[in-house]
Amino acid sequence: MTEVRPARPFDAPPRPLFDVEAHRGGAGLWPENTLEAFGRALALGVSTLELDVHLTAGDDVVVAHDPALADARRIRELTRADLPPTMPLLRQVAALLEERRADPVRINLEIKYDALDAAQLTSREAFVAKVVDALRIDGLVARTSIQCFDWGVLRRVGEAEPELARNLLVSPKYLAASPDAPSPWFDGLAVGADFVRTAAAEGFTAISPIHGSPFRSGVADPAYTPFATESLVDEAHAAGLVVIPYVVDDEPTMRHLVRAGVDGLITNRPDLLRDVLAQEERELPPSFARQTTSGGPEES
Repeated sequence: MTEVRPARPFDAPPRPLFDVEAHRGGAGLWPENTLEAFGRALALGVSTLELDVHLTAGDDVVVAHDPALADARRIRELTRADLPPTMPLLRQVAALLEERRADPVRINLEIKYDALDAAQLTSREAFVAKVVDALRIDGLVARTSIQCFDWGVLRRVGEAEPELARNLLVSPKYLAASPDAPSPWFDGLAVGADFVRTAAAEGFTAISPIHGSPFRSGVADPAYTPFATESLVDEAHAAGLVVIPYVVDDEPTMRHLVRAGVDGLITNRPDLLRDVLAQEERELPPSFARQTTSGGPEES
């Protein structure tokens, strides 16, 4: 009779690399959505650069979430020359990745489409077309996911470029109906109470739920109510969806969500998330620092 030995720890398949997403390049550490921030995040060691894009009057795809220019209508009225020089073009981010030889690092790009003010903005179709064209030109399609609160934008991304991953940003306020109509962010799609099932049926790749409320406090706050619960994570995984909550900046909430089985976190503090992952004995993404003239690595 053949003896059956119990499985040893190293017989188990390795866990996938946890997705450390630097929100706007690490907005809690450096000037957000700038080449400085993205460069420093690469030097620190992240797996994904999360960023926001708008279109200028000349259809340039710019990376921006500047409070002074937060109104997408304002950016759409300006040319590239009118905007601050610290506001990079998407192609400059692509050049930075190439310069650092950061081939494993992905981009998670949020299309800043406003369903509540659509009449004043570019149409979903035009916005998606410009972004997809830019990604193709710079060879970024295979390493990019598109995220948005707007279901219609993500549907059009799938039609325009099926190779792009699609991440649905989720918060109760974007799911809520008005007194006389479903949420405008659904773009007419029949989204049931079980939004996970609908997202999976649409072929989305991931959901990125808000972690909970109060947003800025986290699990250490007695008043905290989680939204990204273990049951939500389990349901999403069962439906074939990756789960990457946003924006998680405190260590207790990071640790709680890592242990709850999420696949990654969007954070303003990738340095703290790396510390938590190290404590949890999880593999960390490598650093891609700029090389100095002497051949050694530089911080940014």
